[in-house]
Amino acid sequence: MKRLGAIVMFTLAACGTSGGNHEQLRALVDQSTVSLGETVSLAEASVQYSAGVDARIHSASAQFSVDAVAAGVRHDVRLDLTGNVLSATAAGAAAAGCPTQMSLPDALSRAEVEAGGNAVAVVPDDDDPCLREIQVLVDTTLWEVKLGPDGALIEKELSDEEL
Repeated sequence: MKRLGAIVMFTLAACGTSGGNHEQLRALVDQSTVSLGETVSLAEASVQYSAGVDARIHSASAQFSVDAVAAGVRHDVRLDLTGNVLSATAAGAAAAGCPTQMSLPDALSRAEVEAGGNAVAVVPDDDDPCLREIQVLVDTTLWEVKLGPDGALIEKELSDEEL
């Protein structure tokens, strides 16, 4: 019986660390008047003919950052928690994206529906740049939702990211 108790405690401890407890991130999301998807749309509008490729909310600086690509150049766009563009700086050359990929705001919205929370970060997948890894905060637990280029759900699991 002791062994069973130890196994249960180990399992609960392991589950408690997956996804993390992101109270500071939750507070920022609650304080923000725009969603991550809305900030992507605002950033795209601030850089002519651009498309967002990744985005996140930063706990340390309490602002959003969006990388938007236009004419082969990556632009780092910073926004405050109300969606006001603070800066848009050219940040070097950018690789070609996936031509048949759904828009980033649509992908973020899809991931939020899948996980039932608020998207807080998105990056292209390490192995396939046409897939997107989206971090979604549900209460204070972080989930990773991986979507295909058409928005199809590839995977949903507790995140091991520290944001």
